[in-house]
Amino acid sequence: MKKLASLFLAGLATLLPIVISIYFTYWIFSTIDSILAPVIIHYLGRTIPGLGFIITITLVTLVGLISTNIAGKKIIAWWEEILVKIPLLGKVYGTTKRITSSFFSKEKSSFSKVALIEFPRPGIYSLAFVTNDQFPFMENDVYTLFIPTTPNPTSGWFVIMPKEQVKILDISIDRGIEMVISAGMVNGDNKFNQAF
Repeated sequence: MKKLASLFLAGLATLLPIVISIYFTYWIFSTIDSILAPVIIHYLGRTIPGLGFIITITLVTLVGLISTNIAGKKIIAWWEEILVKIPLLGKVYGTTKRITSSFFSKEKSSFSKVALIEFPRPGIYSLAFVTNDQFPFMENDVYTLFIPTTPNPTSGWFVIMPKEQVKILDISIDRGIEMVISAGMVNGDNKFNQAF
């Protein structure tokens, strides 16, 4: 019986990352496909299964191609300048871009530390990322924190907490991001489990 249980767990450990990756990819493409479906129906008169997927892959790849060459970078910089000048949209775009860059950029992250806090209520803990170790409108020693959602870590909550209520974890930002995206299935090391 123990052998059967260990084989089951080994199979689960092998399949889980694959299933989660496929589900996350499916969720992204089904969302985009539902947005593109009315356009495809308008021009072709009917839906074509998989066409939205192909269009999405093509568009994302083209944007990647444009954003990585010199002319494309200039065009994107020019477009961003226009967006930033639009009152509300500029702030939303700028903030979203910084958060997205923190998760997907190979360069320095906007997050400085990974933390564990009691959120949304005492007794329930959430993983958070320290964005700043001060807040100019408060006299107390506080951290500003970003608490990402799972499985889409680019959205979440912004909170300000006293430093004594924040447990800084001894793990890298990348490991913290892995933990958020995996919904805790990738749980770092024993330091996380023993944090509280």
